[in-house]
Amino acid sequence: MREFASTKAKDKWGLISDTALREPVTITRHGRPSLIVTSVQDYQALQRLKYSQLKADIQEGLDDLEQGRVSTKTVDDLIAEGKERLKAAMPDANT
Repeated sequence: MREFASTKAKDKWGLISDTALREPVTITRHGRPSLIVTSVQDYQALQRLKYSQLKADIQEGLDDLEQGRVSTKTVDDLIAEGKERLKAAMPDANT
């Protein structure tokens, strides 16, 4: 994945946008990833994946309710657990 400093993004926008059509481009601020520029097709594919997973998760929850499998965890516990699951699923985002 190509990387550009945010201070250079304006001057290199043509190159960034052309590159983003082929592969995601990272824009950094103070040396750390700040933004990802990607093609519309890649973005739409990610959105479809996200919503597909959300629908599957909701269906799993409904199935659990129907089967009497319920939790006594608090919302805060569930949020913390969800954050941990996201970190495990996206190890590159933890740096």
